Amino acid sequence: MKNHLVQVVDRARHGFKRTRSGSVSAGSLVVLIPPEIWLQIFAYLSSPADIKACSLTCVSFRQLAQPLLFTKIFTHPLPPPLALRSLQTNKYRRRTSQRLEFFTSPLIAPAVRECWIDPPSAEDDDLPTDVLIDTIFDRLRRMPNLKVLGCRSIRLTSERLAVLPCLALTTVTLESCLSDLTDFTHHPALPLSTVTFKYHDHDVLSRDAVLPPLLSLFLSPRHLQRLTATSTEILPVITNCRPFTRLLHLEIPIECLTSDLFVPALFHFPALERITLQTNAEGSIPSRASVVSTFPPDMLPNLRFYRGPRNFMALFASTGNIQTMEISLPVKAHRLLRTLGQLKRCPLDFLSFRIDGTVPRDLLECIHKLIPTLRTLSINDPAVSPAGLLALLGETTPRAGTRAFRIRVEGRDRYNLWVPPVEEAADAVDCFKKVRSEVERVYPGLTTLKLLYGVEGGSVVWRRNSQTGQLVQTTAIH
Repeated sequence: MKNHLVQVVDRARHGFKRTRSGSVSAGSLVVLIPPEIWLQIFAYLSSPADIKACSLTCVSFRQLAQPLLFTKIFTHPLPPPLALRSLQTNKYRRRTSQRLEFFTSPLIAPAVRECWIDPPSAEDDDLPTDVLIDTIFDRLRRMPNLKVLGCRSIRLTSERLAVLPCLALTTVTLESCLSDLTDFTHHPALPLSTVTFKYHDHDVLSRDAVLPPLLSLFLSPRHLQRLTATSTEILPVITNCRPFTRLLHLEIPIECLTSDLFVPALFHFPALERITLQTNAEGSIPSRASVVSTFPPDMLPNLRFYRGPRNFMALFASTGNIQTMEISLPVKAHRLLRTLGQLKRCPLDFLSFRIDGTVPRDLLECIHKLIPTLRTLSINDPAVSPAGLLALLGETTPRAGTRAFRIRVEGRDRYNLWVPPVEEAADAVDCFKKVRSEVERVYPGLTTLKLLYGVEGGSVVWRRNSQTGQLVQTTAIH
């Protein structure tokens, strides 16, 4: 069987030949450029609207560009309004079947890289989905290039699990997906590199005897490189497996620190480089008395990255190799400085945090004294005024080793509930003009400066020009 790219090019070339026979388009640009080049050109179009416009240009462009719109698909359309569901059950089922037929057509199916199976809630009895889901799993075999699969609130029956080894998957996300099976011996672990488990407490409590064996089907010790889980139930699954020799990134809930299985589980990750501790919406964290105080010697020798609350920075820094720390919860300035003073063995290179409350004038000076190896500093909150930033920099002695500095700044108070992003960006540019001389005095070796603004993640970036040696704005303001 021909490769998908070869098939697409052949179909497009036939379309070009038919176009070439007409008198109007004989000398057009479409004819002069081969389909292979057009495919490379379309790959630069990041906007779906632009790709759609290309597909509407002509038949040949439609065959080339349309599959690019469906590299990521969702098998279920939006359900009808609640009041009309009982009247539109057949219509919803028909729409879902039509979408599935289109996604598995010879033109689209080879282009699909990511598929999400997200049916309506199981509580909606008016919208039965079991038959449709069985059909969807069966049709997944027609997608030869499918790499990413996401499932939410579906039952993983024996038939559905039997389909997964037939696919070339590398990434799987399971959200509240349970199973009625008790024997999983006939289903070997899938060779996945990235796995995400999103399970709630009621899922774990209702199926505590079945969930660990089910999750182990998706954890291959020889292939797994990144694991994300939202439930502490992942710990017994890990400890019952062989060591994960290739796993580099682990993301687990912070409640795992209170489990007796936490340290034994970490021994199963000899190559671990990055660890992230998730916190709940309330930001509550376990007390220090309920978690392990120290790690055994030589555990986590490759750990370089920590993201989580300030309270456990020193614990993971005791490995002596942490280079990047991102504090996930707002922290009081004096508590932050006290914790940083405990990281004497840690060759910290990157530090990111959010201050809860006022920012002391000597904050930058204290941080640089406590961490002389720091090269990147990011203060994500709160927003400081230009005058406040000048005060921070004025209390700081020059630090030639710092290469990147990021801080949130506040704009002018216009007494409005909403300020256009363009005006917020302009305020950041004005702030830079006021503090530029102080920034270059304190950080003479700075290569990147980023000023954050607004609540939507806006930023303006300046980079040092290698020829002129000046900080040049690289973010366009429209």
